[in-house]
Amino acid sequence: MRGRTAGTELSLVVAAILLGLNFVAIKIAVASIPPLLVGALRFTAGGLLLLAVLWLVERPGRPTRGLVLTSLGLGLIGGTVFNAALNEGTRLTSASNAALIMATAPVWGMLLAAGLKVESLRKTSVVGALVSLLGVVLVLGRGLEEGGSSLAGELLVFVAAVSFGAYNVLSRTQHDRYSPLTLASYATFIGGFLIFFLVPAEVARGDWETASLAAWAAVAYLAVFSTAVAYWIWQLGIARIGADRVLVYQYLITLVGVVSSVVVLNEAFGPLRVLGAAVILGGVYLASR
Repeated sequence: MRGRTAGTELSLVVAAILLGLNFVAIKIAVASIPPLLVGALRFTAGGLLLLAVLWLVERPGRPTRGLVLTSLGLGLIGGTVFNAALNEGTRLTSASNAALIMATAPVWGMLLAAGLKVESLRKTSVVGALVSLLGVVLVLGRGLEEGGSSLAGELLVFVAAVSFGAYNVLSRTQHDRYSPLTLASYATFIGGFLIFFLVPAEVARGDWETASLAAWAAVAYLAVFSTAVAYWIWQLGIARIGADRVLVYQYLITLVGVVSSVVVLNEAFGPLRVLGAAVILGGVYLASR
């Protein structure tokens, strides 16, 4: 049992690193490929890979009407809205800003869980939410020494953080009916597929045919590693050691996201950004206690 737990913890470290590199990959991809197209390709291809894993691991029967409708709702929130907001927001702001703001996702999930009576509302959750929100305010716009920041972009990433937190909570309410891998597979695929309906207008406005090889490689990384592989490990982690212990790895995702943005993209990381990061992560810590 202890060996299994240790193996799960190690796999979650790998997943956190893959998810942390997600922000750099998005930034590289959306530099020359329309953000909505990136999201559609990422989640549709990643969803197909997850479905293949699902059929190999669990061998489920034909999807029921209830599963399809549930996945449609989860896919809209955690796939379509999340991808559209995160990719467009990351295009407009820095990857490190996106990583910091996305770190608040568990906080908004906890508040929603309390509102839906999935969990009780603790004082530390409220305080943590307020502290995290203060950190987001510090990160917004001109608070980051003009280091590639954009208020519109950061607000879009904030929408992505809220939608991802909502997706996690809403999917948790369905775990007594469907396995975590089942929900992740169908919701990811459906959420990505729905984005294709929004793509034509965006593609018509851009010269994406000249997209670089690095951009397409980033899309492949997003689909295979930060979606199919990382999401599968994440869901296994939740099933084996619980959502609360998995939440700890959110800090590693943020750390990898910020460090890789600075190292790979040469993004600035001045004192106010350090302060904003400390406040955000402090708020997440308080909320999760």
